[in-house]
Amino acid sequence: MRMPRPLDACGRLFARTGLRFAIVALALASAFAVVTRKLVQVQLHPDPEKIVVPGVVTNVIAAMRGGIYDRHGKRHPLAESFPLWTVGIDPTVIADDDARLAAYRTLAACGAFDRAKIYEALVSTNCTFVDGKGAVRRRQYFAIGTTADQSVADLLATNPAVARCTSKKRIIRRSYPQGSALCHVVGFVNAIEEPLAGLERTFDRRLRGRPGYKAADATAGHHAIASRPRGSRDPVDGNDVLLTIDLDVQLAVEAALDEAMAEELHPRAAWAVVMDVRTGEILAMASRPGFEVSAFGSADASAQRNRAISDIYEPGSVMKTFAAAAALDEGLVRTNTLLDVSPGLYCGRPLSDHTHGHDELTVAQMIAWSSNRGASRLGMMLGKARQQAHLKAFGFGRRTGLPLLGESAGRTIGDGSELNNIRTSIGQGITVTAIQLVTAYSAIANGGLLMQPILVKSVAGPDGTIVTNFEPRVVGRACSEGTARQVADMLRGVVSREGTGRRARVPGYTVAGKTGTAQMPVPGGYSKSDYYGSFVGFFPATDPRLAILVTCEATPRPRHEGGKCAAPVFARIAADAARILQIPPDDPEGLL
Repeated sequence: MRMPRPLDACGRLFARTGLRFAIVALALASAFAVVTRKLVQVQLHPDPEKIVVPGVVTNVIAAMRGGIYDRHGKRHPLAESFPLWTVGIDPTVIADDDARLAAYRTLAACGAFDRAKIYEALVSTNCTFVDGKGAVRRRQYFAIGTTADQSVADLLATNPAVARCTSKKRIIRRSYPQGSALCHVVGFVNAIEEPLAGLERTFDRRLRGRPGYKAADATAGHHAIASRPRGSRDPVDGNDVLLTIDLDVQLAVEAALDEAMAEELHPRAAWAVVMDVRTGEILAMASRPGFEVSAFGSADASAQRNRAISDIYEPGSVMKTFAAAAALDEGLVRTNTLLDVSPGLYCGRPLSDHTHGHDELTVAQMIAWSSNRGASRLGMMLGKARQQAHLKAFGFGRRTGLPLLGESAGRTIGDGSELNNIRTSIGQGITVTAIQLVTAYSAIANGGLLMQPILVKSVAGPDGTIVTNFEPRVVGRACSEGTARQVADMLRGVVSREGTGRRARVPGYTVAGKTGTAQMPVPGGYSKSDYYGSFVGFFPATDPRLAILVTCEATPRPRHEGGKCAAPVFARIAADAARILQIPPDDPEGLL
């Protein structure tokens, strides 16, 4: 038997050792190549979501904007905010087809999103694209829709099948459940919650709340690293604003104005205000034309205007009430004092009149028949200074201070001449706003006390706690209690069968008020065809609760007079308000 030579054994050992070395070397080289490739990739083409950079990302958490409600609270929302979630899918985080299918079925079953988009994101394989460098990449985000359903939002966060692949962003949206109702008062905010008009603008600081945030270290892609927080603050929702408005009364007022605009009277514009004479609280305020709140931006400028506070106009004969109140308060006349209303010149000018053929009228008859000459006599007795002082005591010539932008002040006596003084007595040469007029008539109904008009009743925190209360406040005394009572009695004569305001009568109730008709000013003088027609009054006259003003602008003849265009609208509003507020009748048999 031939023995192996030592040299052959060494060769075979070397061969086996060399093979092992080669294998080990090859393995090490491969591992080194993989590590080198990874290092190159990290250095030259890093994943931005896995690199922490010296920076912080802050995600803002929007606060819920407070609501606007009528006097009955959340039963009647006028403006409210609600959360909305925009939802997207990242299919790249789920590699398993069965898991994708399960996520698809869950999202499709909830019925809140577009099924076709969900299918495209999770089931379809057609979710790749070529980037700017020509590389084929898989889409990482599919927007599938929005939802306002809290249960769906909870599903996205808690269901394992969808939580991994979905992302949602909470945004806040504003809604106006009453549509165009109270549009000029409530106002509007746009999609990014910029307040554009109304109480939305003047109470923005209280309504908007304080946003919260979550801060964390950022990746190079400027995404937050949840495991490395840097601070947070919870959002604080805004305050709610409760109005003095009664929505049911408001809707009745708007329906009455709409009927007047569309069916019968056809004025170019109209407005109305309802006020509680005891407190100064505004129960309704409406202007026509109006607009749909959600379409504020596309509404005509004339429709956006709150005419009840912004439009100044010559009111006509409704101002004779205050000439009578001033003369009574000064002791110059009594209600049965005879006034010379014979034809002649008044401050050098002839003056047309409704005297029913009489050369003398009592002060009470002057009011009931709306005598221009009789009111002018009172203006002459008073003189410029005293009449001006009494008008200011009733609140004319200054803003009432309502929390709305655009309120006008108007003016009392123009240049102070004797001619302008008597013109003021009959409602010419003086300009007023609707809110001034209804507040002044409320003072007569309230025993001579001028109340601060109130539109906002209170402001409440998110938990319902009252933050601010706006209590009734007496601004001053417009006239004595005795004068107010006498004027109220005379105003009842206007609504009698012989008075100019007989169309303002309300079955079952006594009414006190005054008509007014005034030519609209035009360049160089006054229009021969366009008028302001008004009726303003209060009821029940024996125990006043509500004061109501109605003004119609440019009603076609022969319905242009206040007793014809505005008085019937007053009657309808008063009857509806009495029913809604359950005001007891004071003249059920029609005897007073």
